[in-house]
Amino acid sequence: MGAVIYMQDYLKIRGKRRDAAMGKKILVIDDEPDMVTFYTTVLEEKGYSVTGVNSAQEGLEFLQVARPDLILLDLIMPDKTGINLFRDLKKDERYKDIPVVLITGIKEVMGGDHKKFFEGLRTRVPAAYLEKPVDPKALVRTVGNILGPTL
Repeated sequence: MGAVIYMQDYLKIRGKRRDAAMGKKILVIDDEPDMVTFYTTVLEEKGYSVTGVNSAQEGLEFLQVARPDLILLDLIMPDKTGINLFRDLKKDERYKDIPVVLITGIKEVMGGDHKKFFEGLRTRVPAAYLEKPVDPKALVRTVGNILGPTL
């Protein structure tokens, strides 16, 4: 009997954590549909509510109707770069306090430190950076550090 009660208690606690995580909304903005699917799958598996879009414009349209708790933003996109979108978000009173995690595959191209690059732009520094290819554990750990633990 003790094991059954313990299991029931465990499931209740786990359910509460999942419910708390489901309250955390994440917006993924990446022009590669496969990447959006990857991030969405990994984060939904951990209990987050995720919306994915494939352009900066779609991201801005989403922000007109909903406010996420976190934005995952790809830097290189064809319509508007993630750098420009990030800068615009941090200048806008409605969005400036939403944490942004920049996802990039350009570290080798830039040949430097992401933080120094953004400090050079005289804009706010992102909440975190993730280098492509993104490790699922690093993604979950980074999001958890910003939004709090889930399961």
